[in-house]
Amino acid sequence: MTEEKTNLINEQLSNVNSLIRRRLNNLSSAISNRLWLNAHTNYECDVLLTFPTRVDDYGLVWFLEQLLQLAPDIRISIKYHFTTGEDIFSCFGVYGFYVTFTYKRLLQGAHEIQLQKPIKQEFGGGYKIFIFDELEFYDGVEDEQQFLTTQERQSIVRHLLYSIRIVQNQEILGIKFNTNHSLIQRALEKGLIRQLLPLHNKDTLNHLRETWVWPQAFFKQQPIGKYHRTFLS
Repeated sequence: MTEEKTNLINEQLSNVNSLIRRRLNNLSSAISNRLWLNAHTNYECDVLLTFPTRVDDYGLVWFLEQLLQLAPDIRISIKYHFTTGEDIFSCFGVYGFYVTFTYKRLLQGAHEIQLQKPIKQEFGGGYKIFIFDELEFYDGVEDEQQFLTTQERQSIVRHLLYSIRIVQNQEILGIKFNTNHSLIQRALEKGLIRQLLPLHNKDTLNHLRETWVWPQAFFKQQPIGKYHRTFLS
């Protein structure tokens, strides 16, 4: 593992550990200043992973470490939200992992799922299955913001997440992860992850922020179901 990747892992683990300490030591301050965090690593994200409240901080840090070590091209913004349960007098907090990958890895993922993309007119035009080693033939590939549609990015990120494989047998919170298990699939099956949701745009993120963060939205119904869309097949 390169020094840059090691530094990225340490930085993100430090961020989540700092958040946990702040939440325990100065809750009121954390609500206003730090719970929507990682201002310096606030990536444009495509998918949201949510966790059940039974998953403790140790389990979350373990899961984060697996993602960063097994998929070094992953980019994660970690946010902590106050929300309410079915009983409006029950208030608790949940973490959200907002996930994307580097543009290069997204393009490799487009190759892996055989995404159809337009060819430049000087090379004949039309559409062709995307081939990573032939980048120069594809129209608009230089534009990281526009070349892949939102749904395409979400489908690629979902594929890349499911492709993350455990490299050695481990156990966390009573859940066994064996070599070559899909980390995400196993975590979903065993309830370590609650949901994997596509994020459509900044408006969606802003709405989630308005309806999740306590206390302003303490009595509002939570919105997760509203955004439970299917991924592009």
